[in-house]
Amino acid sequence: MKLRTAFIALAAASASLPALADVTLALPSTAELVLVNGKSAEGNDTLTLKDGTNQVAFRYEGGYRENGDYTLFSSNVMIIKFSGTNANYTLELPKISSEIEGNRFNKKPVINLTDANGKAAEFEQGRLIKNGIQFGRDFEAEMAAYNQTSQPAALAGAVAVTTLPAIVTPAAPTTSNTSPVPQGENTAENMLNYWYSQADEATKARFKARISQ
Repeated sequence: MKLRTAFIALAAASASLPALADVTLALPSTAELVLVNGKSAEGNDTLTLKDGTNQVAFRYEGGYRENGDYTLFSSNVMIIKFSGTNANYTLELPKISSEIEGNRFNKKPVINLTDANGKAAEFEQGRLIKNGIQFGRDFEAEMAAYNQTSQPAALAGAVAVTTLPAIVTPAAPTTSNTSPVPQGENTAENMLNYWYSQADEATKARFKARISQ
């Protein structure tokens, strides 16, 4: 009898506790994950996220048939930032059926976020753009730098700037009467070094010309 009473009391106590809340985000088949809250991700399964503010980066991955040929389409990396508590959201992307629509989407992506009732939910939208060669990108480092800016959908404090790749430079020769000059470690310099290393040669030349004025 005492054991049965204990089980009843335990069940009652459990029922009185608040349920653990979280946020879910359902993705369409054309969304391919790149990052979730600054960390690498892949696939398009429904996400279970923490309550509060979340940041998701993804690409539109699809294809279309035009003039008898089937063309694969992969968009720029898009970013959304949204907030919620114990809520279910659905990401909606348009159907892309031509090269014109694909180019238009890359320039101005049309993204919708709806709640469990099908109503529009508030979110911020941005893009993670890199000019030049696209393979071998370090998306975590790029997002870390992006999040230190005031760009749309930036998530301040999501990833420390110290995760950025180190910029290695040859050490200056020293003598017994001199000491190496310490490298700067402030946020602005880290970001400047990172984005300079990502630029193409033409951009670097323009930058050098500008600072020499």
